[in-house]
Amino acid sequence: MYSMLTATSMAYLIVFFAIVVSAPPTVKSIMLYHKRHRFRCTLCGNCCRLRIINLTKEDINRLQAAGKKDYIAVGGEPRLKRVNGKCIFLKDDRCLVHEHRPKVCREFPFFKTWGIGYAREASFCLAMENLQNE
Repeated sequence: MYSMLTATSMAYLIVFFAIVVSAPPTVKSIMLYHKRHRFRCTLCGNCCRLRIINLTKEDINRLQAAGKKDYIAVGGEPRLKRVNGKCIFLKDDRCLVHEHRPKVCREFPFFKTWGIGYAREASFCLAMENLQNE
C-alpha cells in the first residue's frame, strides 16, 4: 500500500510539474486570443505559404458554390492544393477566394478548442508579432 501511495503521489507531482511548466505559454496564448479584435493582418501571404490547409465539409461546399474545385484529398483528408510551395489560391500575396476561404484561414491565428479561445504562435506572422508586442 505504501509503495502504491508513493507511486500515485509521484504521478500527481509529475502532472503538477507539467501544468506549472506549460502554464505561462498557455496563459499568454489565451490573453492574446482576447486581444484578437486588435489583430491587423499585414497581408504578407506567409500563412498561405507556410501552412497546410485541411478543409471541412462546409469549406468544400463554400468553395464549390463559388465555382472553385481546387482542393485535393491527401491521405484521405481534403486539403487545399499547393503549387510551388504555396496555396493554389495565393496570387501576388492576395487570396483569390478571400470571401469564400476556409474556416481555418478565416480564424488564423486564433482558434477555439473545447470552448477555450487561444492564439497559436506563428513566427512567420508579423501581425501576430505586432499584437504580442503591444
